[in-house]
Amino acid sequence: MHLIVSWDISSEGSRRQEINTAMKEQLIGYTWIHPLTTFYILNVDYEGQWEAVRNKLYSVAEHYSGEVNFLMSPLYEQESDFFIYTIPDNDFCQNT
Repeated sequence: MHLIVSWDISSEGSRRQEINTAMKEQLIGYTWIHPLTTFYILNVDYEGQWEAVRNKLYSVAEHYSGEVNFLMSPLYEQESDFFIYTIPDNDFCQNT
């Protein structure tokens, strides 16, 4: 099973890094991919892990109240084919 987790941090600088680190620490123990800055697709073994992840992230969000918001998808019970595309840096237009 899979679930999607993403968050937005309004703080900047070292405070932003502190909050981001605290959020990522709540994902320890899960297999995940990280296709975007604060967007994770987690592999979970059973439904109760969705609640466990939510509770951990909620605790961090409460601690940093007003500085971080997060969202989670429902569980995907079947295998999912996620489409992930990254534009290579050398393909961006640069004005000279």
